[in-house]
Amino acid sequence: MNNKFNLSNNEWVRTIDGVEYTWDIPTLIQFVKEKKYKTIKIPIDALDISWSPFDYSNVSEFIKHVRRVKETDLKYPILIDDLGTICDGWHRVVKAIIENKKYIKAIRLKEMPKASSRTVL
Repeated sequence: MNNKFNLSNNEWVRTIDGVEYTWDIPTLIQFVKEKKYKTIKIPIDALDISWSPFDYSNVSEFIKHVRRVKETDLKYPILIDDLGTICDGWHRVVKAIIENKKYIKAIRLKEMPKASSRTVL
């Protein structure tokens, strides 16, 4: 089982009007740096955690996510897209909740960069 995490494997996908847009996370990180977006503190209670971004189809996948939560570093902010949805940082959110944190560092995008890919559904 390969447990090595590679940031370039992460992506954010959302569907708008029958079109699926995908952004790779390194592109989003570069975009927020170029835009010089500020890091803010957001109350954990203000985050929408009503859905699961993780695949739990088997125990190996569950273990992979548990390890990532354990190893993640809360010094890095989560990314929240222009619609207010967490697009990067779910493992940090889980860790902050487990550790009873009241706030988490975040960067809120005011606009999205050009998507890495676009698929008409």
